[in-house]
Amino acid sequence: MFTRPDAHAPGPTATADAAAALQRICVRPPYFALSGLERAGRFLATTARAEAPAYLERGPMTAAEVGRHAAIAGLLHAALEQRDDARRFYLARQASCRYVPNTAPFGAPVRLRTEVLDLDRRSAHVRAEASTAHGPLAQVELRYAVLTEAAFERLFRHRAQPTPAAASPYARLLAEGYEHQGDAVVQTVPAIPVATCTGHFDGFPAMPVAVLMGQLAYLAGRLYDDERGEPRPFRVERGEIAADDLAWAGEGARFVAIPDGADAEGRRFRCHVEVGDRTVAAMTLWLTDAA
Repeated sequence: MFTRPDAHAPGPTATADAAAALQRICVRPPYFALSGLERAGRFLATTARAEAPAYLERGPMTAAEVGRHAAIAGLLHAALEQRDDARRFYLARQASCRYVPNTAPFGAPVRLRTEVLDLDRRSAHVRAEASTAHGPLAQVELRYAVLTEAAFERLFRHRAQPTPAAASPYARLLAEGYEHQGDAVVQTVPAIPVATCTGHFDGFPAMPVAVLMGQLAYLAGRLYDDERGEPRPFRVERGEIAADDLAWAGEGARFVAIPDGADAEGRRFRCHVEVGDRTVAAMTLWLTDAA
């Protein structure tokens, strides 16, 4: 499933113009936090470092943050494959993620390599592989809905609002407090602050799907306990994600994680995010003991 980072890198490597590439996409710093952008044959490679807190999750970067950087690298690669330099919005709709143990310390650089599998006017399908100097870390397959800038603004004009510049909010969770409701853990955020969406759809601030997934993984981790009921270190084995809507700044959000048994891949959790009467994103997550 996983390949060595250089296993299929034909031809010369060229440094890509990140500043020019940013003009084609819908995210900006600080949400965009990739460096060392290079193209080699049909692949695009870039590097990221952990920004989100690990809490009890083990590895060089949390699984959700691997997803964040993989999704950004993937949409950037798709944008560079377009025939023009027009700005487009790439909305992550589905992700299938598998992770392997990696002994690199938390905060070690993570190298991402993407390949565009399919691209047309309305959709994109990208595969991303993540690795460290210690070996493979993750493989992520992502599917995006693609909208022109004009189509996005027309569709979501009622969501437009100023997005002031702000320091990166991605080095902390949206919220840490939660409560137990039966077998589930639930976290309620009365209103998503604009500042927590900075760099993601500026002018139309929405909470990134990867940040929503990070909140859910944190809650699932609170349920990954030992025989005394105390949370213990874990590793994410696999995640299956679907995002059918967006959680906009100013809206209230409810995060829910529920145990769902176990199988050969680990203990399984069903998680979702509700905004009003909408379920905007859902994830099935498999956790195992940290190596």
